[in-house]
Amino acid sequence: MKRIVLALGLITLLIGVTIISISSIRVPDPLHSTSTVFKGKISNESKPILVLEDVQKGKNISLSITLQNSLDLLNVRILNPKGTLLIDQNSSQAFFTTIIPTISGNYSAVLTNLKNEDIYTNSMFASSVLFDNNKNPKIEIYTILVGVIILLIGIATCIFWIILEFFERLRVRTRYKQVP
Repeated sequence: MKRIVLALGLITLLIGVTIISISSIRVPDPLHSTSTVFKGKISNESKPILVLEDVQKGKNISLSITLQNSLDLLNVRILNPKGTLLIDQNSSQAFFTTIIPTISGNYSAVLTNLKNEDIYTNSMFASSVLFDNNKNPKIEIYTILVGVIILLIGIATCIFWIILEFFERLRVRTRYKQVP
């Protein structure tokens, strides 16, 4: 039984590492280094700033904003590293845009409430590979998550095998000490 547990643990580890490796190859660096999420309310006094660091020239970036209430009005501005305004748009509906950066550096998205009431949003500023045409996260994110879960299961199985092996050796050692 212990050999089966060890074999299952090692196979699960291998599968988890393989899934994570293959999934990560198809996802560009901005997923690993720069993605910003803001979930919460925006009042008149606050202006959330979503920042993407070390964006490479020519690599697509996207901004996705979902407003909780369709009557809310939000101003969305995206600035390049030099402070040049790339997008300045008011929106009362879900907002999605993709930009191809012309220079490398830190890009920022500023969200401003244009009404007196608080606005609740779910916002994501990241690599465009994270979104499909319907503005939903692409499958690569979930594949990496599954790979991590499988990897953790493999680690737990190997730890379980180590514990079983430790108690088996302890039991054998105490049996030999008791024999006269």
